[in-house]
Order: sequence, then structure tokens, then C-alpha cells
Amino acid sequence: MAGGGVAAIEALLALRHMVGAHISITLLAAERSFVHRPSSVAGPFGLGGPAPLDLAAVARDNGAELVHGALASVDPVRRIGVLAGGDVLPYDKLVIAVGAVSKPAVPGALTFAGPAQADEVTAVLDRVERGEARRLVFAVPAEATWSLPVYELAMMAAVDLRDRGIELATLGIVTPEHEPLRLFGAAAGAALREMLDARGIALWTGARAVELRQGLLHVEPGAPLRADAVISVPALEGPALAGLPADALGFIPVDAHGRVSGAPGVYAAGDATTFPIKQGGLATQQADAVAEAIAADLDLVPDPTPFRPVLRGLLLTGGAPLYLRAELSGGQEPAARRLRGEVSGHALWWPPGKVAGRYLAPYLADARPVALGSEPLRDRAATAGASPAADRDEAYRLAMLIAEQDAELGDYRQALQALDAAAALAGGVLPDEWVESRARWQRELAPPS
Repeated sequence: MAGGGVAAIEALLALRHMVGAHISITLLAAERSFVHRPSSVAGPFGLGGPAPLDLAAVARDNGAELVHGALASVDPVRRIGVLAGGDVLPYDKLVIAVGAVSKPAVPGALTFAGPAQADEVTAVLDRVERGEARRLVFAVPAEATWSLPVYELAMMAAVDLRDRGIELATLGIVTPEHEPLRLFGAAAGAALREMLDARGIALWTGARAVELRQGLLHVEPGAPLRADAVISVPALEGPALAGLPADALGFIPVDAHGRVSGAPGVYAAGDATTFPIKQGGLATQQADAVAEAIAADLDLVPDPTPFRPVLRGLLLTGGAPLYLRAELSGGQEPAARRLRGEVSGHALWWPPGKVAGRYLAPYLADARPVALGSEPLRDRAATAGASPAADRDEAYRLAMLIAEQDAELGDYRQALQALDAAAALAGGVLPDEWVESRARWQRELAPPS
């Protein structure tokens, strides 16, 4: 297992639960602890998330060996992983869960990528309190498919400034989405608009933040917005591991079971893959599919379940949290009309953590693997009327939906990346109409002759 984040630990927990002591596992991680990044948005506001997990303890709990180091390349013919320092690790099966690489997406903005930026966000709020800044904008980058942290930061900032007695500050959110949190459906968008309005937060949809310069946030399309400070989340690039296939941004293409094409015995899960939505809960579901595929390859479980995405989000609001869930329903109509979302003030899954991993969520709740007494995350029942073939297609159809929506927003580069992810899930084959869409989007990106 290469990685020390959500997907790697979920894969470790899942595989050990499925196969017991039948295999030996090595956890290769550059980090010494697992930091719960999804909860780090609360840090600037004096709220804490789960304590970091010591990876040595995680490995010990699950009968694995921990090796500190970073995976630099893979030789799939010799079945060895090469570390950054030149050491090699042989493998029979290799799971790549190294995550993605963060980069600033909006020049001039503060990029919030996790706990390391908590003090910088606090410093921006302190500037607002001193009157040095009055117009604060939160931006969803055009490259981001997971916008929830931006809304969390904005709402908690509004509550924090209100508690400080600040009345003159103005807050707003800029997003390329047509509706806020579009992946969760219309009900989530309506609920969020109401919450933003109650907190006095302006919302500009269908706009891409380009650059903050001299007190103006330039957006496309539209006129610049006045802003003294902008807080954004990063864009992501793939790990681009030598020896393995990758798309133009370095992400690894995988099928519905996480297998890497052309690299026998190699699997990938989480943000390192081409799947267009980068989110912790989905990363754990990919990791579970990988663990089942490995167990099936070892003839220890029958018929592995493919990756079937169910999107869960716990939205921190500065008050009571909001639980969001969405999945593709059964039926033959287009995916965009089959995306069914739910919104509730009560937990829609249990344990109700920020990362809804089948094995990771209970492990974070009581630091015990499922095999030692914890109950796995309670998944919702499969959609009534859905066939096994439809289940196998869910990840593919969701990637297609993302491609379609990105194209509608005019972001053809993102649309092509999502389409490539769908092609990998489908074994490299796309229907004729999507081949035509790919050609059309490529023409849109081509420089004028």
C-alpha cells in the first residue's frame, strides 16, 4: 500500500478485514501520521477535528509493516516499486493511494489546502476585524469538482465575524457551478442558498475566478468584483509516477475495480486516479473496490463489487451541520436526470464522520478495526430496481455526467479529462456520440488558425 491518506488506510483496513492473515502487507508512507484534512476547515475558527493517527499504530493494529518513504516510480515488469531515495520494494500486488499534488488555482488568493493554512485564514479574519479588509470573497476554482470546503469556509467565517461584532464586512462566493453544490442536486442547492442568504453571503454562480489584482477579483465571464482578500481551494495534479500510464495532468487511469491498464498486479484508488471527483468518501469507496478485487484475485472472495459511487458530504456551517447524500438512481434516462440527492439535519450515515469510509469511519470513531468489534459504516441499501449491470455502470455514468456539465460551463479541458476517466472505467471504449463530443471539445480548445 503506497500512501498514508484516506484511500491507503481504507484499503489496508478493508483488505485485512476481507483476507485476515493470509497475506503480508507493507504500508509505504512519506508521512508519519494521518491528518484528517476534511475537518481542517474548522481549524481557523477554533474548532478541532479528530487527532492525527500515528501510522505506526495503524500498521501495528492491522498486522502490517510500515516503511517510511515516497514512491517515485514503478517497474511493472519486475514488480518493484522504486522509492525516492533509490531503494526498491518488491510486490505481488501494489496499491497506489498517494493522493494528488496541490497547486494554487487563483493567483493572488490565499489557497487553503489543509491545516498548514489555518493560521493564514485566521490572519485574514483578523485583518477584517481591524478594518484593513472589508470585502472577502471565497472562490471555487474552475478546476475543482469538490466545492464543499469553500462553502464551509465562507459560512464559518460569516459566523466568526458576526461573533466578533463585525458588521461592515461583506462576504461572497464565486463558483463556476450553475447551482451551489450541484453534485448533490436541487434540494441541496436550495438549502444552501437559504443558509447563505441568512448569513448575508452573496453568491455569484457561473463565474470562474481568474486572478486577484489591485483590489479586484477578475472573473470570467463578467465584470471584476471588488475584493480585499480571496480565499480559494487548490487545483490538483496527479502523481505522474514513472512506469505507469497517466493522463495529461499525471492522474492514473483505472477500471471499475481500480486496476491499472498495462500493469498487472497494480491498482490505484483515490485522488491519484483519473476519476474526476476528488473527495475522501469516494476515495474510500474506490479503495474498497480495490481490496475486493485483490481478495478475488487470491480466490478469497467471489465476484468483487466494482466501484459504485455514493456521494456523501457533511457540511460544516458554523452551527448545526448539514448532511448531504447523492447517487445515481435506477432507470434508463440520462444521468443528469437520475442524480438523486438528499439533505438532512440528521446523520444520513453512521458513524457520521466527515470521511464516510466503510472501514475508516468506525476506525476513526473508536480506533479499532472492524475485525476487532467495530461495526462497518452503514451504507444505504442498493437502489430498488437497479440491475447488477447498472451498478457496474454507476462510476462510468457519473464521470460522463461531470464531463457533460463541465462542457456546459465551457470548461472543455475539464470535460475532456472527465471523459478520459469514463473511458478508462469502460475499458477504453466510448459510444460514438461521445467520441464525437470529444472531437468537438478538442476543436474548442484548439488555437485559432
